[in-house]
Amino acid sequence: MSRANAVAARPPRTRSTDEKVSPWNDVHGILLLLLSALLLLALVSYDPRDMPSWSFLALSESVGGETINFVGRAGALIAGHMLWLMGYAAYLLPFSMTWFGVSKLHSKMKLTTSAWLGVAVMIISGAAFFEVQGLLVERDHITPLGGSGGLGYVIGGVILKHLLGKVGATLVLGGVYLCGLFLVTGTHPLMAIRSMRSEFTRWQQEREAQRLAEEKLAEEAANTIPGTLTPVPADLRKKKKGGTELRGDTPAPVATNLELPLKFDPPAPKIIDASIPRSHEESSNKPKLAEVWEKKRAQKIEQAPHGSLGNLTVRFKDYKLPPMDLLRWSDDSNHAPTDKSELLAIQTTIVKALASFGISVEPGDITRGPAITRYEVRPVDGLRVSRIANLDADIARATRAERINILAPIPGKDTVGIELANKEKIIVPLRELLEDETFVNGKAKLPVALGKDVYGKTIIGDLAAMPHLLVAGATGSGKSVCINSIVTSLLCRFAPDELRFIMIDPKVVEMQNYEELPHLALPVVTDPKKALLALRWVVKEMENRYQIFAQEGCRNFEAFNNRNRKRKAEADAARAARNAAGSPPIKAGADDARVSAAFAKEDDAAPKTAQVGTVDGDPELRDASGTWLGDSQPPPPPKQEVVIPDTMPYIVVIVDELADLMQTAPADIEVAIARITQMARAAGIHLIVATQTPRADVITGVIKANIPTRIAFQVSSALDSRVILDRKGAENLVGKGDMLYVPPGGAQPVRSQGALVTDDEIHALVNHCVAQGKPVFDVKVDDENGGFGDEDGEGEDGVSAEELECLEKCLEVIRQEKKASTSLLQRRLRLGYGRAARMIDLLEDRGIIGPGEGAKPREILVQMD
Repeated sequence: MSRANAVAARPPRTRSTDEKVSPWNDVHGILLLLLSALLLLALVSYDPRDMPSWSFLALSESVGGETINFVGRAGALIAGHMLWLMGYAAYLLPFSMTWFGVSKLHSKMKLTTSAWLGVAVMIISGAAFFEVQGLLVERDHITPLGGSGGLGYVIGGVILKHLLGKVGATLVLGGVYLCGLFLVTGTHPLMAIRSMRSEFTRWQQEREAQRLAEEKLAEEAANTIPGTLTPVPADLRKKKKGGTELRGDTPAPVATNLELPLKFDPPAPKIIDASIPRSHEESSNKPKLAEVWEKKRAQKIEQAPHGSLGNLTVRFKDYKLPPMDLLRWSDDSNHAPTDKSELLAIQTTIVKALASFGISVEPGDITRGPAITRYEVRPVDGLRVSRIANLDADIARATRAERINILAPIPGKDTVGIELANKEKIIVPLRELLEDETFVNGKAKLPVALGKDVYGKTIIGDLAAMPHLLVAGATGSGKSVCINSIVTSLLCRFAPDELRFIMIDPKVVEMQNYEELPHLALPVVTDPKKALLALRWVVKEMENRYQIFAQEGCRNFEAFNNRNRKRKAEADAARAARNAAGSPPIKAGADDARVSAAFAKEDDAAPKTAQVGTVDGDPELRDASGTWLGDSQPPPPPKQEVVIPDTMPYIVVIVDELADLMQTAPADIEVAIARITQMARAAGIHLIVATQTPRADVITGVIKANIPTRIAFQVSSALDSRVILDRKGAENLVGKGDMLYVPPGGAQPVRSQGALVTDDEIHALVNHCVAQGKPVFDVKVDDENGGFGDEDGEGEDGVSAEELECLEKCLEVIRQEKKASTSLLQRRLRLGYGRAARMIDLLEDRGIIGPGEGAKPREILVQMD
């Protein structure tokens, strides 16, 4: 029932319910109903011959001692005088008393004087209305003064009609009557108008739905081919005259009229239980991940030229993937069967709750997932789904759910989904996902197992297609488990020469399980101040890879690793042999020239190199000591040669807590992450950023713009959800792995339950990998301070070439401004606070500026000119 109908049906305006209810309240209600019945019977059966002879209403005719009135002589006296005074408007009194009696029994409230005043106003204005309009004014023996009575004749005929005319008196009496009606019922005029409008709208909708149903049935009947078997609805299976029943397989005649039923019973809801995990026996006959990987690895080694494999591939040529026996299956022996009656009861509660707000829906399918159950409802035609979405709090109250989520509508369906958390969650083991066909034989280049959606479908993401990932959620919602699942998925798929990790762990304890992993390209970074150095190393590695791609004539990482190295090596060897034999040199094509430059005439086992840049000038113009003897300036020194490996591994950078890094050097960290996310995809470098503080100053717009793929776990507010997903929804998650996953190129987030991997399983996998080799770091590790630098990196004082270049700029700024401070370098050179403070410390160590004195600029100790 709608709000307007509820307001219109409430009892008349009475005193406050805070007053103590009289124990005689029900007795008064019964007495009012009894008196109204007696008065109505007296009015209906009135006959003037029942009046006594002393009354002026008595007639000469008499029936003797017998009384015709149902209520006897007293009823005749009361009814006669009421009809003489009020006319036929007297019938309003028993009806009003009936309304009052019902109200007292229903609401147990005391009636007010205004309610009785409203009855009097209705009776008087009604009697006057009869007189003004000339209705029932004929005088007879029942109503000697006509249907309007004495009051109607005086007020309506003598006063109002004479002063205002017929039209004016009608308008005045109509308004007075409505005022009396509002006093009796206690209904506001606007509420009454709204109620009438809603009823009229509902009537129009029903007529429109009936018309559409008739048109649809007429079209189906017109398209029916005579002689074909047509299913007959159950309500059309009527018995014929001969007693036989019209069955469903009986040929139905072509309909010539619209006597078919207009409504069909909706199909029964389907209950889909996708929470039951797949058993271990189902995957026993499928090909194992290790077997598929070994075949691909053997094919890769066979395609490479003999002895030309890189150092990592030679070092880990006998590497074996971790067996799946190190991971455990979930114990589903305690899994209780799904109670279908309970699911149907909850769906019925949802339908009734929506119906109480005037929303008519049909029940749809029910899908039970590992963590939530989705109840589908199908709204009727003409109903806005936004009305259902706005009732989430009321549905939660009706179903007693802690948190619910409403999908209005479900993507790809014509139904609205209402998601409620299960009382008992089903664990999704990581092994089940790793043995899935999508993960073993899928087309993903960097597959990562994420979880299962509400329909039980395995969610396998491709990190190469993402190409970067943002994971955010509150503490304890499952963020760290998701990171461990991603790392475990990659460890079970790639060898150390195929994929390298760079792990930045400001929280110190999250990534310590992987500190001896042979897949590490750098030591696990736990100091936020050194995280920037690791990100800069990634940027430099990215630039080096692009230089190699340019030398090899490849566009991206995949083209470089999939080039036909064996054929090019054989072509270069044949060309060198022909030239050495004195034959005319073979002119290589444009593509061959670029490729052959990468392969020097060296031993096949040695790494091939290519020289970047050329040296101008004649080397004979130098003396024995190397002094330039020419007139012009000496040519620039040759640039460093870039080592071209046979293949390159993927590099996955994992930042476990971005908020700690943004507090240390926000500008520098943001620039480094933006540089990596914008350009590193084609170089085979991918970034995974995680944070438990999803604020706008942590996940900035620059970072979000370059990371389209996101995973949101439970957060505390809709504002945090908008920061992660640019929409609401994450605040309605139930935690413990419940997440929203936005796939690459996807418009709508997918709700799923994340996979679970335990610490014991992680230790077993890492021990298996560590037993086959130690990590080979790509940089020099300084054991004294725990830092690292490039091979060509820092000088004796720990200052890199990049910092020396920045230091020169800082000296120029100090020379121009005649002062030195951290804020000055930040403004003039657009440095972050960490970099500017580092430059000030270096200048102080070298004796160029003095120590700090609070907020004052540093003293310059040398002559800058």
